[in-house]
Amino acid sequence: MATVSADRQLIDSLARIVGTDNVLATPQARSAYANDQWWYAIAAAAAGQAVSQPDVAVSPTTPEQVAAVIKLANQLKIPVTPWGGGSGVQGAANADRGGIVLDLKKLNRVRTIDRKSLTCVVEGGKVCKVFEEELNAEGLSFTHYPASTEWATIGGSVAARGSGVLSTKYGKIEDHILNLEFVTPTGELVTTPSVPRHAVGPELTQLLVGAEGTLGIITAATVKLHYLPKKRTFVVAGFERLADGVAAGRAIMTTGLKPPVMRLYDADAASHSLARAVETPLEQATLVMMFDGEYPELVDLEASLSARLCREHGGVMLPERIGEVWWERRYVFYYPPYAPELPSIWGTVDVVADFDHIEAVYEETTRAIRAACPAEYNLSLNTHFSHWYEWGSMIYARMKIPTGPADLTEAKELHDAIFQAGVEASLRAGAVMNDHHGVGIRLAPYMPAQYGEGMDTLRRIKQALDPNNILCPGKLNL
Repeated sequence: MATVSADRQLIDSLARIVGTDNVLATPQARSAYANDQWWYAIAAAAAGQAVSQPDVAVSPTTPEQVAAVIKLANQLKIPVTPWGGGSGVQGAANADRGGIVLDLKKLNRVRTIDRKSLTCVVEGGKVCKVFEEELNAEGLSFTHYPASTEWATIGGSVAARGSGVLSTKYGKIEDHILNLEFVTPTGELVTTPSVPRHAVGPELTQLLVGAEGTLGIITAATVKLHYLPKKRTFVVAGFERLADGVAAGRAIMTTGLKPPVMRLYDADAASHSLARAVETPLEQATLVMMFDGEYPELVDLEASLSARLCREHGGVMLPERIGEVWWERRYVFYYPPYAPELPSIWGTVDVVADFDHIEAVYEETTRAIRAACPAEYNLSLNTHFSHWYEWGSMIYARMKIPTGPADLTEAKELHDAIFQAGVEASLRAGAVMNDHHGVGIRLAPYMPAQYGEGMDTLRRIKQALDPNNILCPGKLNL
């Protein structure tokens, strides 16, 4: 689909739908929505070559307005890119084919709270941190704490199949969602069945989870809530061998224990980013766990049993204070001076695998990433296992090059070569190429390798739902 320019007729048509104050035309739209948090989008925007080139941005305030905008886009054959908090790191929010950016942050109401069922209907533009703070004031919690909580929205979290630091107990975002309200690619407003546990055909809700806006635009969700825990406690263990830490984590997960937080840092990550954050020297692989709940005695028991399993696998118990400080500073990793800035090149290869493959995935992915970067660029790589399941775990391999090539094209080639090496190595070792950051533009080239013949099924679904290819054309390699 060719890039279009926002003419007066388009702007006037959008203004009639959402109001003049909620329409932003070029060049202001291109400034306000120049990039998400994908490294290349940031670097390209800084170089005056922005990936995101919207012709106009609109901020609807109701689901019906969203539907009307989508119907207009279909009539005019104009692409639409939904925008939540702009905090994604894979490029999904960039309007790389022009058209309309649909900013959903004004759909931010909490419609209802059901205290008997502990559920809530919240609109898709609600910022996660604001939502959590409002719930906390009432003794409740959403328990979805993404690193980008200050910017990420509920709808964006669902669209990217995101995760948060409490996922090991409470699940990723798909485990928080009971149903969805969304606008189809042709402009119909749909609400899925009220609960996900049913036998009335396929689960339509989950078709939208992780679709990154390609199959519909999420306007609201019914989500599960929890009471704020009465107690939190921490367990921290050091391991001479990373493999022993993985074995301890596996024992914890496969025997029914449920720490909300379980993060195993390899020696490089422990001695650098973790040690700096908690202000404690750390030289070994380090496992940080947090336990919480309504019943203090149960919290203490889970923590005690998990500590015992760590010791049985060669772990040495470290001060609980390390975990407490980690919890207090858990978001500092994503801000300067911990988070990288230009002229650095950075990115995270986060892949997921079962326990049978996860150690090989770690070894092969680490080796491939290091080998793909010439020594003169001084690549650093800090890896941790941050989300755990009953069947496996994932690795969060965070790479940084302090100063890459000055030429943007050469810098992108280096960045892409590192990612290609990491993703392809992880796939060969038995992983799935992403755990919770989504696909967007950065990982789209690898979708056929991940899905094989299943890509044809995905493309057929996209074509059937979006015959004019309006929503996020080209994203997810669809």
